[in-house]
Amino acid sequence: MKVLRFVCALGTLVVFFQTAAYSQAVTGTVLGTVTDASGAVVATAKVTVTEVNTNVSRTSETNSSGNYTFPDVPEGNYAVTVEAAGFKKGIQQNVRVDVNTSARVDVQLHPGDLNQSVEVTAATPPLQTDRADISTTISSVQTASLPLSDNRNFQSLLNLVPGTTPATFQHSQFFNAESSLQTEVNGQPRFGNEYQIEGIDDDERTGLLQILIPPEEAIQTVEVSTSNYDPELGRATGGVVNVILKSGTNSFHGAAYEFLQNSAFNARSFFNPSVGHIAYNYFGGDVGGPIIRNKLFFFADYLRVNDHEATSTQETIPSLASRTGDLSAFSTIIYNPFTPGSNPTTGAGRAPFPGNQIPANLINPVSAALLNLLPARMRRSTSATPATTTSAPLPSPRLRTPSMPRWITI
Repeated sequence: MKVLRFVCALGTLVVFFQTAAYSQAVTGTVLGTVTDASGAVVATAKVTVTEVNTNVSRTSETNSSGNYTFPDVPEGNYAVTVEAAGFKKGIQQNVRVDVNTSARVDVQLHPGDLNQSVEVTAATPPLQTDRADISTTISSVQTASLPLSDNRNFQSLLNLVPGTTPATFQHSQFFNAESSLQTEVNGQPRFGNEYQIEGIDDDERTGLLQILIPPEEAIQTVEVSTSNYDPELGRATGGVVNVILKSGTNSFHGAAYEFLQNSAFNARSFFNPSVGHIAYNYFGGDVGGPIIRNKLFFFADYLRVNDHEATSTQETIPSLASRTGDLSAFSTIIYNPFTPGSNPTTGAGRAPFPGNQIPANLINPVSAALLNLLPARMRRSTSATPATTTSAPLPSPRLRTPSMPRWITI
């Protein structure tokens, strides 16, 4: 009983948030004008818009001017059907509706019986004549086919959008654990961009990074608005990036995937004697389909990342003599900053250390303790090869990110 209550409450929340999300520019608009063969408008014509994959339809009528409008249409592929007395049925196939766009479908009816129909299969032109904003749509075909960078992040495809700078990884791997990428749009700083998932703000409070990066397999489209966008998008002086997730259809679909990076397949660098251990597994799957055909659908995806790393770095370390203050191997004269009578600001009047050797009592004990933690030299330091050119690989700790899911959606 408790499980049933939880499922019902979860379903109510999903419906509520889905309805709320539609008011946040996560849908499109279908509009147009219905005319007859002479060009006169046809009033009170019945217009039906049907989503091809789910068979969900909406119906309206043309007004006295022959115009019709369907606002808040979810992203997808549609067919527009127009019916009026004394005319053949008009059908326009392959109508693509993207987020934050208006698809104009003007239909011309021809005299005849309603049992007859005129079907147009050519796709409607992509030119936006009913909006002034500038936007680019990145489809699921592009996210699946084009190469992705850092953790298969869709943000690398923002390089395809006019007016953007190349997307780059910012901050450390620890601070930017989601591997979000940053870009600048039309000369505005990266803080001026707004990232959204289904119209919900996905930016951290500082605006530096994004909170969640959906896996490519869960993305339907990415809408990028760069200029003259509607006020409801808000809070941005640069670009607005809105990610629309996939949803279920009348057919069952599923997929499983894994991407592997392993040190067994990696080549070592010239200076490193071995390759640092790496075992990076990026794997997951998704499934979607109907719950009630033509009415209710589901889509769920799961992503998990196991990341085990150890890195090798090449560092220059001082010789044993240099660690004790013996800098006689260097030709540069080392001066005593504590020389009596010297000017502490300009350094005038300082005396050089005899033999370029710093007394032990002038070496900071904390620095001396840190120097003792360094590994021994790989080779002997001489005047011909001084300590500053002696290098040795420093052991790095093995890093392990928790083996936990990064992304789960339902």
